[in-house]
Amino acid sequence: MTRLVRSELLKLVTTRTVLWLGLLTLVLVTLFISLTAGNNGPDELAQIDHQRDLVNFAALSALLALILGIIASSGEYAHNTIGQTFLVAPVRERVVGAKLVAAGLFGLALAAVAEAAAFALAALWIVGKSAPSHLGTHEVLTAVPGILAAGGLAAALGVGFGCLLRRQTGAIVLALIWLLVGEPLLAIGKVQRYAPGHAIAAVVDAGRRSSELLRFWPGLLLAVGYAVVFAVAGAVSVARADVT
Repeated sequence: MTRLVRSELLKLVTTRTVLWLGLLTLVLVTLFISLTAGNNGPDELAQIDHQRDLVNFAALSALLALILGIIASSGEYAHNTIGQTFLVAPVRERVVGAKLVAAGLFGLALAAVAEAAAFALAALWIVGKSAPSHLGTHEVLTAVPGILAAGGLAAALGVGFGCLLRRQTGAIVLALIWLLVGEPLLAIGKVQRYAPGHAIAAVVDAGRRSSELLRFWPGLLLAVGYAVVFAVAGAVSVARADVT
């Protein structure tokens, strides 16, 4: 299993798409923090909640981690290399498991990079506007483990979803449509907090009591449940699929 994980990690490291996703994460975090902090004065920027919101923009990495997971699981089908992988590792469930571990680690790494960038940019804006910094306080630092967990969970969820569809472009498009259109529509029935995207958002929120989200632990358990269900369903689908 260790060799399979190493192989999957090597595949991700040598994939240009992963590099572009990392760069896109940094661009998005920089853009959103700059737009938000730039439009607020020193008094607003000095508020702890506002500084926590700036740091929370690192959670954008979860969306990119989801796409990373989809690419990790369905990319080989797109490039017709999956047959070679199964020849080397005939037990397909082990391959899916290795992809889950590798993508999860990369999701954590992506979130960590985004978090470091968010703290650095927030600090620059705070110093630049001569506002007191609260970035080292408990209220702000509690965002870190939630964002890291969200990155890993989103990547694992992407792997399961990619294994189910085995169509890279289609899986990415459907995932984005669900997040941007499907989950907001669930607000009509007031059940959006139980959707996958909102469950991961609850992990990021870390118990700040948003009316649209679950508390941290229920959200974490639900997000883990979604990741497990999609992983199992994806593994079963891959095991039964005909690969030529």
